[in-house]
Amino acid sequence: MGRLFESKYGYFTEDGKEYVITNPHTPRPWVNVISNGDYSIIASHTGSGYSWRGNAGQNRITRLYQDLIKDNWGKYFYIRDLESGKYWSAAWKPVMADYQLYEVTHGIGYTVYRHKVEDIYSEMKVFVTVKDPVEIIHLRLRNDSSKMRRLDVTSYFEWVLGNFPDEHREFHKLFIVPEFKGNTIYVRKYLGQFPDEKGRWNNTNWDHVAFHSVSLPVKSFTCDKESFVGMYGDEKFPMAMRTERLDNKCDRFGDACASLQVEITLEPTEEREIVFTIGAAKIGEEDAEELSKRYTNVERTKEEFENVRKFWMDLLEKELVETPDEGLNIMTNYWAKYQAISGRIWARSGYYQVSAGYGFRDQLQDSQIFFSLNPELAKKQILLHAEHQFQEGDVLHWWFTIRGGGPRTHCSDDLLWLPFITQEYIKETMDYSILDEVVPYVDGGKGTLYEHCKRAIEKAFKRFSPRGLPLIGENDWNDGMNAVGTDWKGESIWLAHFMYLLLKEFIPLIELKGDLRFAAKCKDTLEVLKESVNRYAWDGEWFIRATKDDGEEIGSKKNEEGFIFLNAQTWAVISDITDEERKIRAMESVKKYLLKDYGALLLYPAYTKPRSDIGYITRYAPGLRENGGVYTHAATWAVWAFALMRDVEAMYKAYRGICPPYRSEDIDKYWAEPYVTCGNSDGPISPHYGRGGWTWYTGSAQWLHRVATHWILGIRPNYGYLDIDPVIPSSWSGFTYKRYFGNTRYTITVKNPNNVSYGVKKIVLDGEEVEKVPILKDGREHTVEVILG
Repeated sequence: MGRLFESKYGYFTEDGKEYVITNPHTPRPWVNVISNGDYSIIASHTGSGYSWRGNAGQNRITRLYQDLIKDNWGKYFYIRDLESGKYWSAAWKPVMADYQLYEVTHGIGYTVYRHKVEDIYSEMKVFVTVKDPVEIIHLRLRNDSSKMRRLDVTSYFEWVLGNFPDEHREFHKLFIVPEFKGNTIYVRKYLGQFPDEKGRWNNTNWDHVAFHSVSLPVKSFTCDKESFVGMYGDEKFPMAMRTERLDNKCDRFGDACASLQVEITLEPTEEREIVFTIGAAKIGEEDAEELSKRYTNVERTKEEFENVRKFWMDLLEKELVETPDEGLNIMTNYWAKYQAISGRIWARSGYYQVSAGYGFRDQLQDSQIFFSLNPELAKKQILLHAEHQFQEGDVLHWWFTIRGGGPRTHCSDDLLWLPFITQEYIKETMDYSILDEVVPYVDGGKGTLYEHCKRAIEKAFKRFSPRGLPLIGENDWNDGMNAVGTDWKGESIWLAHFMYLLLKEFIPLIELKGDLRFAAKCKDTLEVLKESVNRYAWDGEWFIRATKDDGEEIGSKKNEEGFIFLNAQTWAVISDITDEERKIRAMESVKKYLLKDYGALLLYPAYTKPRSDIGYITRYAPGLRENGGVYTHAATWAVWAFALMRDVEAMYKAYRGICPPYRSEDIDKYWAEPYVTCGNSDGPISPHYGRGGWTWYTGSAQWLHRVATHWILGIRPNYGYLDIDPVIPSSWSGFTYKRYFGNTRYTITVKNPNNVSYGVKKIVLDGEEVEKVPILKDGREHTVEVILG
């Protein structure tokens, strides 16, 4: 099988579905975020990571403290030769033994560790069941030596059981109650994270029972951290590996851990399989003992692994592309979708950031990933977000997923993503009925989704300056501009662009609902926005980004630092708020100042000293994140804008610069995983120019997928028809795009015989030439041939 994008640390398999790490010394931990939408784990390539249910902040199961340098917290499995006393771990961490083989495969929904030490080959597969709150660790051992071997295998990890971080560990450990029964450690906690019905804190139990089980008879066990690692010891040299057996201690009087030890004998070439499980059952709804027994066996584990693989492929392969660009194929077909769903929407956590909730605008945008895969999941997400809107139209900036609650902020763009994503959903699915879904407001009462969207727009209309521009408030899309407009006088030019596109797209839905007076108001506002932006925001070669409360312009030639911002230019094109000449000049300025080797910078030049009148973006070191770095979420929009401008060279440079597989070429410069998008990479002013960071938990994955399918390949569902308008490198001979609409499958083949970059010459549907391709729902297969020229 061929190796794609191979580097000194690993490669993609030929089908792009797996990334194989061949060297554990990666520049940073390269992880997999595995989730079934309820129970989640992170598995780093070294074997570290942690588990949670619901969210990683309020319902953490196992312990991990964020440390990307040491990567030294996890659920570890020790293998010991009982004759020699030598021991190592099934993954590289924590022992980091000299090895004969070490290889880690991160796949879609699973990670596999292959390790060979002292002629003992081990293969450890970790994954989460499709539907239940259980993770499975399937360990296969083989004796590659010429003599019989006696081994024991010992698991070890620490419990959290609720809120994290558990900074007051000496308090919280007092309430953890372990019990050993059969081959399983069960653990409860007599301290919940919420008050009781009378508002009394520290007066409830944690509402789950966690468990750790093994498929073989237990030789020994312990529930006490000190007896495992030893006083002043650590996981690399634990006392447990210097004693014949664990101490079978299981009481409430130590620091809680879970460790199960089993013993096996292997003849030469013989293999044995062991299954460990970890899970958490909701008290009164699920049975921890039943879950443990159901999954802690080898045959059921093999069945469930196939269920996991089938689940993910059935979902992701509803849409597939085949182009001359292998990096685009890999990300569009598998990894961008997987990252957006498993990491961003379901797990909502990564190694760089832990989230206890949903961001209002964040997962709303992410839900677009479901449009081509399972629109019902997008609908569910949209309605969930609508429930977190106030009657006034503003929203919670984010909210906890357990028991709710979150900040009601003065962010100016949050609320508008609800109507924006709603209209995008309808455009792709024709599901107008979503507008009539009745959804409660967070502060009481209820209304249809249409009414929720309308209230969001009406609230935004109340936040305009006398010049006819939207006010920025505490911040807009850029949270770090949090000091620009706190007095509600500063204006946001990006928000003006965004509102202009939103209103254009939403007005037909307003008219469909017969709300003609509101439609007229929106049309009037459209004209005001266009006039005001072009009158007040044009700086000669580009659009300014904002004005402060005192009227000073940001993102202007008048500024020494931060004189041009990306979003104010790209969205001028995306929204079509200005004329062609200004679009051209604005995007030429983007190419001159912002478009670099690794994508488009968010602003230039970087701020070199903090400015309390702008916000915390100025407090980052120059070139990092929003302060002059490539902020990948916004950098995807640059691809969109260049595609609209038919600037193919710039478009493709902007795309490839942020397409992770291509960073394999300079992987020691990039540092980050080459199979998922990073939240940002360092700008030219940083000594680590091109370094990626903040991977997995970033909204850029969905947008990377969307700009590839909608604006490079140019296939866009549009109210019952397919707009087909590719913008591709002229060197491409064509590409194929396959997608289901319900149970109807379309195979679109685009041919480029004249080596052009755009321009559709002919479209043939099922053998007949057509002007437009209708989206049929007849359960059949349809072929579309598109000729460029």
